[in-house]
Amino acid sequence: MGTVPILEQDEYMHEPTDHPQFNESAYYNFVDGDSGFAVLIRMGNRVNEGHAEVTVLLYLPDGAAAIRFDRAPITSNERFDAAGLRFEVVEPLKKMKVTFDGTAYLLEKGTALENPKQAFTTSPVVPLTLELHYENVVPVYGLGGGSGIQGAEDSIAVGHYQGPCSVRGWVEVDGARREINGLGFRDHSWGPRIWQGPHYWRWLSCMVDERNGFVAWAQKIGDVPSPGNGMVLRDGVVELVDRVSVKSEYGPAPYYATTMSVSMWTESGEHVEASGRVFHNVPLRNRRDGEIARLAEYLVEFDYRGATGHGICEYHDRMVDGVPAGMREA
Repeated sequence: MGTVPILEQDEYMHEPTDHPQFNESAYYNFVDGDSGFAVLIRMGNRVNEGHAEVTVLLYLPDGAAAIRFDRAPITSNERFDAAGLRFEVVEPLKKMKVTFDGTAYLLEKGTALENPKQAFTTSPVVPLTLELHYENVVPVYGLGGGSGIQGAEDSIAVGHYQGPCSVRGWVEVDGARREINGLGFRDHSWGPRIWQGPHYWRWLSCMVDERNGFVAWAQKIGDVPSPGNGMVLRDGVVELVDRVSVKSEYGPAPYYATTMSVSMWTESGEHVEASGRVFHNVPLRNRRDGEIARLAEYLVEFDYRGATGHGICEYHDRMVDGVPAGMREA
């Protein structure tokens, strides 16, 4: 496991290296399992390429979605502030504020993003504003014991941390305001981000309440899958995980996951399991030099320790002739 500590200064921006695909990014989500409403927000500053990747995604009832995606021009890595989206540090490693003021495409079905050009040209554009306050419910942690994602430093992040949060605030889309009060996750990473580098990764998140949930991470970069890592939260106690196994069932082409089961082994050797069912899906993608990386962003209902929890699970796959690279392994 890694030993690089997570410092308060890591909550702020980092000096870019000269790597052409240097990326500093932050991610926030929120899930209301009762209504099926959820939020996924990310900004990735790719200052050496002159833009920030900005994603604001709302999961709406009955499979609908609202999304804003931009490659917004930036000239420095001094802040997360682009295309109407802004992240502010309120208290380092504890409290963050997220705001957005702009527009979004309103999709009848989130899966319409399988063909983004068609989805964006046939969907109405509506106003979207939000203000969300995130407060960590446990101390942040890395996927590798400290700051970082063990085994992924060359293509995903050199530094990284994440954690479950309470989330409060409001979201207003097309004139309809929804008050937010619940649970979600956030993360912050920096270093090279080569979307087409890994064969696949699986990031599974679940919260039952403020005292119970889990995160599981599995990846394959090169020829050998990683052991995986993450954490389990049980009755308010965090235990890091140093081995993960994910098994998923997939539907017909374009091969989206429908169910998954995850086994996690804590650092003390204890085995913890969860199983999930996908009930909403918005597929994102990144294309570079003719290669496509698909990021299927699933809303999932989990059975975790006999209780029902919810979360967003990200299935990243390099697409090979239309088939997800990790489909037969995870």
